[in-house]
Parts: sequence; structure tokens; C-alpha cells
Amino acid sequence: MKNKLLLGALLICIASIFTSCKDDRDDNPTFKTPTAFTLNTPAMADQYIQLSATNTVHLTWSQPDYGYNAYATYSIQVGVVQDDGSVKWCQKDVKDDDGNVIGQEDDYLSTNLYTCSSDISGEEIAQGINQADGITKPEDYVDKGFRQIAFRVRAALFEALTDLVPGSEIVSNAVFFNHMAAYEAIKAPAYIYLIGSPNGWTTPSTGNAEALEEWKLMETEIGSKVFEATFDIPAGDLQFRFYTYLDDWGSDDDPLGSIGPQKADAPIDGCEWDDNNTYSDDLLQPGKGTWKFAGFAGGSVTFTVDMNTNKVKFAVN
Repeated sequence: MKNKLLLGALLICIASIFTSCKDDRDDNPTFKTPTAFTLNTPAMADQYIQLSATNTVHLTWSQPDYGYNAYATYSIQVGVVQDDGSVKWCQKDVKDDDGNVIGQEDDYLSTNLYTCSSDISGEEIAQGINQADGITKPEDYVDKGFRQIAFRVRAALFEALTDLVPGSEIVSNAVFFNHMAAYEAIKAPAYIYLIGSPNGWTTPSTGNAEALEEWKLMETEIGSKVFEATFDIPAGDLQFRFYTYLDDWGSDDDPLGSIGPQKADAPIDGCEWDDNNTYSDDLLQPGKGTWKFAGFAGGSVTFTVDMNTNKVKFAVN
């Protein structure tokens, strides 16, 4: 009987070791560099599509194999097929510290995506086509009719918002819409939304886009990824986060467009104005965390969000 008890205890111990190892693997998944992922051929590839500010184009793709169920960020790139069959992909200028153009790099549509299926804004696609054509001002626009337009997707993993995980970036195959027409849509500065106590925690949904128009932080320069706005804030507890797009609240595990100072849906500690009535940190990341300033006296506040450095600065004017 004693031997049976010892054997039983040993088996329980071994089982617990294997369970612990499994838990460790689940909590610390092994990353591997993906080698390919597929953008699916669109069902409407041969249809005539006139882009507009109100229509969308549906795209789906597979998730790259990172070795675990990774939370990837996807970006859409648009290109124009040339007479020789090559693709002129949408690109943007690269500047040095003095603002001089020193080259070009691939550019993507403004909206980042976090699932493998999306209805892409017709306006954003038209902006990308015009950018690939070198059109930067409305007066330069020339209607070129229906053309063959290419799409591909970049996938990447990021720590916080902007720290690229080495080896995680990969670009899909290209797919083609054979008859697609742009219109006079010129890329404008991007924007994000402040959501919180100042606007009564209005739900960040597309149905509330008009109501949230006045709570946009605009990009200081196209492509800068630095957003700024000044709002008149009423007295009371000031609590808020930001949203990069409107698609409901999201969750801790899937924050959708929500960005804040931490992943969990709770305010962080230590939000106090300094002697110059400013506050800053470098905690910005995808998540539903909030900044909270208890007993704010009310007044004009300038909000600055830098997605290049994950830094924010709030200044009472």
C-alpha cells in the first residue's frame, strides 16, 4: 500500500512538471520568422470598380506563421501597373534631420489592420493610387480611367506601438484588380480620436463619427505620425485614451483601435501636472489603459501623441 501511495505521488509530481512546462511554453511562445503568407485573389478582380468616398474593397489574407497565434499588424500597399507590366508601388519621401529628401521608401494606406479580412476604404485606395502617380495637389489630378491596380499586404509584430520585432516583417504576394478607377482624392494628414470623460465616453463607432469630429488630433505633417490638438476641457476628473480608428471599444485581448498607457482597461498611477502644468510619459501602446487626472480644474489643454517614440505630452495652456 505504501509503494502504491509513493507511486501515485510520483505520477502526480511528473504530471505537474509536464503541465508546468506546457504552461511555460504557452506563456513564452517560441517565435519563428515567417517565410510567406497569402493575399487571396479578390472575387471582384475582373469587375469594373469606380472608387468613391463611400465604397469599400474587400480583401482577405492568411496569417503568417510566427510559431504561435501572434497579434500582427497589417498594412495595405497600393500600386499602379505600368505599360510594361511592372508595378509602381506607393512610396513616400525619406528626409534627413534637416528636412532634405534623401530617398524613398514603401508607403501604406493610413489605416492599420489587426485581422486577416477587411473592407478597405475606397477613398484611401484612391489616395494611394494618386500618390503612386505622383499627384500631391488637387489641381494636378488627371482622370486616367480604369486601370489595373495592384495590392499587397505587409505583416509585422510590434512591441508597444512602433518597436518592430526583428524578423517579423513580411510582405505578401500581389493581387490585381483589372479595372479600377481613382478620383480626385489627395492624401491628407491622418488623425486619431480622444475618447473619454471630456466627450462623455462616446462610443468609438462609425455611427458616432460626426459627433467625434471635434475630438480629432490631426497629424502635424502628412506621414509624421505625430498628432496634436487643443481642446477645452471641463472641470472634473479628466480620464481618457485615444483611438486610431472607429470600430467599437475593443477588449483587453483585442483593443481594436484603442491606444493608451497600458493594455488593461484601467487608469495608470501617477498622472499629475508638473510645475509647468504639463505631463509626459513614453507608455503609449495598443490597449485600453487610460490617463486620469483627478479633480482637473478645467481649461484649455494641448494633447500631443508621438507614435514614433510612444511619447505623449499634455499641457494646460
